[in-house]
Amino acid sequence: MNVQSRSAPDQTGPDRPFSTGREDLLLAKKQALRQQLASKREQIDPMQAAIWSEAIGHQLLTSQLLLLSTPGRHDQAAQDPQPAPGIGLFVAMRQEVDFQPVWQLLRTRGFRLCFPRMIRSGGRTDLEFLAMPDQEDPASLLVQSRFGVREPASATPQNGLVACDPVLVLLPGLGFDRAGNRLGWGQGYYDHYLSRRLAQSGTDRPILVGVAYPFQIQDQIPADSHDIPVDYLLSPSGLFKTERP
Repeated sequence: MNVQSRSAPDQTGPDRPFSTGREDLLLAKKQALRQQLASKREQIDPMQAAIWSEAIGHQLLTSQLLLLSTPGRHDQAAQDPQPAPGIGLFVAMRQEVDFQPVWQLLRTRGFRLCFPRMIRSGGRTDLEFLAMPDQEDPASLLVQSRFGVREPASATPQNGLVACDPVLVLLPGLGFDRAGNRLGWGQGYYDHYLSRRLAQSGTDRPILVGVAYPFQIQDQIPADSHDIPVDYLLSPSGLFKTERP
């Protein structure tokens, strides 16, 4: 499940290990499909993208998945001192699905809004999620990163941003298949983030939801053994569980 900053991938950096001929062939297949799907996404009519985004937001809000991710919170909120569970979001760029119209509605469903931020960890670029203060407009706390992505500012006591490990993560991508394989830009940031969580606690795996326009759901996405598949696909036609083992 490879993703970088949703900009052109750099496959020659220090994070890429030495590869075999078979791995090079797989990388070539991924890169060709990336270029094809990225070009198709960038050519979508903005009105069509808005229509699909609205439909996807509606499918999310009406799905049982939100209730499963916040069991009993509405009954226990008064006496529960624990923070609300986090939902991992992304800020749309390059014609991606835009969830901004449903941010506040997700809060009413009992979630904290959490957004990824690029950090340096262990000598490489990694991800962390930061939760937005409940009473703040998330847009006011997003800044332009050096990768050209809008992300949360650094957490400080003044801005109220805090670290968050979401129970549910919505994942952007260039393509998905019904087995749950996902094609991103090639740097594997979400994979590293998830591996770090699992290393700390073997059971701490969020529910992963791939977000896709209709044409992004492919018959097959080339995948490595270390690519982590998503659990669900969310598209304008609905939310369905993937067919991964």
